[in-house]
Amino acid sequence: MGLQEYFAQLSRGVDLVAECSGLSAPDLEQLGASAQDAAELISLHAIYFGPTPYTAKQRSAVNSARRNRHTLSTLRQIESFTRRITGKLDAWNLRVELCATPSEHVTAVARRRLREMRIPRKYTERVMLRQHPNGLATLTVTGNGLDMADAFRTIDHKRPGTSFIARVLGKADEATTRTRVTTMAVLQLEDYGKLVRREDDDVLVRTTSGTVITGAQLVERACANEGLITVISRAQGPVDLYRFDRFASVKQRTMLAAEHPTCAWPGCNIPAERGQFHHPTPWSHGGETNVANLVTLCNYHNGINDDDPNAPPRRGRLTRQGGKIIWQPPHTSR
Repeated sequence: MGLQEYFAQLSRGVDLVAECSGLSAPDLEQLGASAQDAAELISLHAIYFGPTPYTAKQRSAVNSARRNRHTLSTLRQIESFTRRITGKLDAWNLRVELCATPSEHVTAVARRRLREMRIPRKYTERVMLRQHPNGLATLTVTGNGLDMADAFRTIDHKRPGTSFIARVLGKADEATTRTRVTTMAVLQLEDYGKLVRREDDDVLVRTTSGTVITGAQLVERACANEGLITVISRAQGPVDLYRFDRFASVKQRTMLAAEHPTCAWPGCNIPAERGQFHHPTPWSHGGETNVANLVTLCNYHNGINDDDPNAPPRRGRLTRQGGKIIWQPPHTSR
């Protein structure tokens, strides 16, 4: 076959697809097609010549594609766009329009139509805070457009974080209005927070608020009487008076945050101050509300934890063994 005949065959995209009638993918492979080409031809045949409730649109698409001499490559391109639409009628309307469009304009027309069909996202007022491993955090606030634009203009983009906080808290009252970061100083060094890593001549520690600070900053805050000191037993875990109330006291919550600055579920970094306090031995099963029977969990992991050790395992559960909180996978949760 010469090049002229080869290119002539390429322009018969729809007719080549039509010739697949009655053939299967293995049949096409026996004729010399690759497995990928065979599967693609069978798929195109099902679309352009197979049964459909939109027969009139199907005929229109075939006739238009034949008239515009769309190649197999163009038909593949058309289908790549129609697959992005969930409604079958809308997909056929787009297919008919693209088949009637010259090949060189198919992409532009398809993108324009997809933009027009996209459902606009609905925004509502909201706020989100995300802590980052390097000690920074991202605050995302959605509000009135004019107010947000005014607030944006007040930010110094050379030092956005510092200038934004100073503006929000007020420079004059910053020392008194800023939320204080409570540092947990305990008898074991590792319980000041969670050790993140060593860096240069210092260490990075994740505090109970979820903020990452250096060891020097931790000592400075502790010496400034901004922290609390609690005692944690190496054998029994946090020590406290036993209580029989359903909810943890402020003192108990403070001590639990010293043990687990973030959610105790493996791999979760949600700060303790945004979490809940969970009974490893469930309250409904006689578990007491004392520090030895409490652990910090985020809302999500508190919800999926298998509270009942006698129930069929689903996602695993937390338990205290030898003074430490241990995660038991599902197959050991009974």
